[in-house]
This record gives sequence, C-alpha cells and structure tokens, in this order.
Amino acid sequence: MNNPVVIGVVLAYFVLMFAIGAWANTKMKSAKEFLVAGQSLGFFVMAIASFSSIQSGWGMVGGTGQTYAWGFQALIAVGLFAPFGFAVAWFLLGSRLNWIGKKHSVYSVPDLIRVRFQDKTSHATMSVAVFVAAVAYMTAQVTSIGVIISLLLGTSVATSAWIGSLVVAAYTMAGGMLAAVWTDLVQGVLMVVMSVGLFIFAVQVAGGWVPMLETISSASAELLSIDGVKSPTYIFAFGLLIFVGAVGQPQLLTKFLMLRDMTQLKWGAAVAGIAYGVTTLFSVGIGLATRSMVVTGDAPELANIDDTAIWFLDSVTHPIVGGIALTGLLAAIMSSASSFITIGASSMMRDLPTAFGIKVVRELLWSRISSLVLVVLSVLLTLFLSQVVFLLGALGWAAFAAAIVGPVVMSIYWHRATATAATVTVIFAIVGNLVISSLAAREVITMPAYMQVGGISLLVSILLFYVVSLMTSNRHPDATLAHLYGGPTTSSDGAAARVAAASTERNDHV
Repeated sequence: MNNPVVIGVVLAYFVLMFAIGAWANTKMKSAKEFLVAGQSLGFFVMAIASFSSIQSGWGMVGGTGQTYAWGFQALIAVGLFAPFGFAVAWFLLGSRLNWIGKKHSVYSVPDLIRVRFQDKTSHATMSVAVFVAAVAYMTAQVTSIGVIISLLLGTSVATSAWIGSLVVAAYTMAGGMLAAVWTDLVQGVLMVVMSVGLFIFAVQVAGGWVPMLETISSASAELLSIDGVKSPTYIFAFGLLIFVGAVGQPQLLTKFLMLRDMTQLKWGAAVAGIAYGVTTLFSVGIGLATRSMVVTGDAPELANIDDTAIWFLDSVTHPIVGGIALTGLLAAIMSSASSFITIGASSMMRDLPTAFGIKVVRELLWSRISSLVLVVLSVLLTLFLSQVVFLLGALGWAAFAAAIVGPVVMSIYWHRATATAATVTVIFAIVGNLVISSLAAREVITMPAYMQVGGISLLVSILLFYVVSLMTSNRHPDATLAHLYGGPTTSSDGAAARVAAASTERNDHV
C-alpha cells in the first residue's frame, strides 16, 4: 500500500498511543497503578476496554477467515455466543471479584488463587499457566501485527512485527494497565466505527445482502446452513468454548479488579456485549463478500483463509480507505496485545516469585522489564512458527478457559473447591491444549472432524476440577469462602457481596 496519507495516519495513531502512555506514566506510583490501573476506572471505560481487549487479531483477522471458510457457522459460534458470555461474566463474577480485589489487594488471576486457596503450588501453577497462555495469545497478535504493518509501511513482515510489537511494548511499559485501558477505549471506538462502515461497504461491493447470499448458495449452499461445513457437534463444542471461555479470560477478569464502583456493573455488561456484537459485522461483511466474489470470479480462491480481511482491504477498497481500515484493524490487535503484556508480566514478575516466597523490590521497574521480555519472546516465537492466527488465538482462548473456569469461577462460589484440584486442572489445561494442538497442527495425530479440541478440553477440565475437589481437601484453615468474603467493611456493596457469599456457602452445605 505504502501511500503517504496512509503512512501519515499510521504515524498519527502511533503518536496518540505514545501520548496516552506518557500521560499514564505520570500516574505510575506503584505496581497497583501498573497492574490494575489503581482500581479507579468508570464503567464505560472499563466496558469498552474489556470488549476491545478480547476482540483481537483472532476475532477480526481469524474470525473473518473463518466466516469465509465456514459461512454462517462462524457467526453462530463466535458472533452470538461471545456477547452472551460477556453478560454471564459480568453478572456472575463482576461484583465478587471487585469486592475480593479491594479486600485482599488482588491484582491478577494468580493473586486470586493465592487468596482463595492459601497454597503455594496452585498459586505457582496458575502463574506459569497465565504466562504461557499469554505468550500463545500474544504470538497470534504479533503475527497479525506483522502482516498489517508490512502492508501499511511496505516493510517486511518480520520487521513489521518488531515495529508494531515495540510500539505496543513502549506505551504499555510506560503506563501499564492504565495506558492499556485508555488506549483500549480509543481502539474500541475505532473498531466499532470501522466495523459498521466496512460491513455496509463489503455488502454493497458484493451486490447487496440478498444477491450476495444467493451467489454463495448457488456454489456452496452449506455455507449458509447451520449444519453446513462443520459437524453440529464441532460447532456446539466451539460455541461452548466461546461462551463459557469468555468467563475465563484473564483480560476480562482483571478488568473487574479495576472498577471504581461496582454498582455500575449492570451497565457495563450491556455496553461490552453490544460493542463486541457490532464488531463481528466486520468479519461477517468481509468474509461473506469475499466468498461471493470468489464465486463470481472477482476474487481469487485464497490459499490461507487468514488472508481474507487483508486481501479485501488491500485489493478492493480505495488505498486510503483501506489504509485507514487496516489501521483500525491494527488498533484491535494492539488493544488485546497491551492487556496480555501486562497480564503476562504480572505473572512473571509478581505472582511466580510470590508463590515461592520471594519478595520483589522495585515492582514497578521489574513489571516493565517483564513486559519487554514477554514481547521479545512472543516476536521470536512468531518468526519461528507457521501456525495460522485463528489456531494460535484459539489455543490461547482454550488454554485460559480450561485453566480458569474451574479454579477461579467455580471456586468463588463453591466451598468444596480445593487447591489440589486447581493445580491438577491448570496443568491439564495448559499441557493438554499445547500438546494436542501442536501434534494436530503438525499432522502427527488426526483429530476427528466432529471434535473441537478446545471445547472438549474445557468440559474435561471442569469435570476434572469437580471430581478432584470431591476427593481432596484444603490444608490451610483460611482456604474458605468465609475468609475470602468476610472481614470488616464500611461499604454497603461489600456487605451485600459478603452476605451473598455467605448465603452461597450455606446453600452448598445443604
């Protein structure tokens, strides 16, 4: 593309991100500001930041490719289930995590495991798991960043990956999660506007909504069927992974620890869910339009489905429009990357040393160093991996979901949850997903067409957590819901949360 106007837009976007990072840096006084934005966010900023940190290169680049390949099944699996997953996460976890975070100074998911189970092994295991899954997810973002910047600036993919990653690293290292959420706000608004505009444009290019669908149906009717390309069991498992997995994403759960006033949670669920749903229009419009254009001969059959969004923006739109849209797509990817940098750095710098009784001095400095290490590691892995964006993103999503739904979501409601069950489940989630996905990608093993590995691993992890919890017990006397929610408070909201937790525990005993 390499258009002067486009390059100007990209550079202006980078400058804005740097400016937000510099502003956030002036607020950095401790690890609390760096890791949870000082627990000072209002609901709108937090809601937009939560959706934009999840709607990433996987959702927009990978999701567009899946729509091109799967048709309506991709919309069902991702576009419908994910927004409902947001709502469930907000209502099930929002107030409880916010209360726990303020009471126990919890800054991360591993922190929550530490407070809930009072156990070093489960704390250390979750710390490693979050770091590994963050790197896997970051690798998907870096892959997308490299491709997009190479188109925008005319540089090689490898050079572009370094440029984009270091830009994200710079503003995140400067301002931590505070910079991440405010850049997420800007990026989230860009994503919504871009998605609506490009949906309308893509449908018009394909001749209109009905003619586009008729063209697709004439060549591949299964693309418009619920039980089309993939088997119903596969789509069900994938939809379950997206729905339940949304509840287990640390970039979302960490946002609950940042909210200033938990009474605003009810509004945030609607804002985040609707915004995410609107941005799926990007994948629907471009994915279906490109498929229609392939049928009519106006587009080539794409060898790599991850090229769908990039090809459309580079070949169909006006260079300036396409460049601005690619910048918006870059914003989506960077918003997710910045959150994972901070989450991964927290696990590496704060959670893992704490699990082994190591006191880290100058936490703010080491948070920044850990952020840089994670980014460099992700870029190096990207340059040596040939996995597609959707596979890498799905691996990160599935690993997080399987590792977090039981040990975190179930444990803050269920008094019988144990540290041993948390440890076993987390190990299974990370090792199982990594090994099976890697072997399948290299065709060492062949997975049945009706089986979706991530969804099945999520179900197995939940069952495993439940069974092992029933078979074991906690050693520490404070590994109880009473300790988790109890204690003095002057907040009526906190009191309500404590009463609800006590009621939950009584019901569990009945």
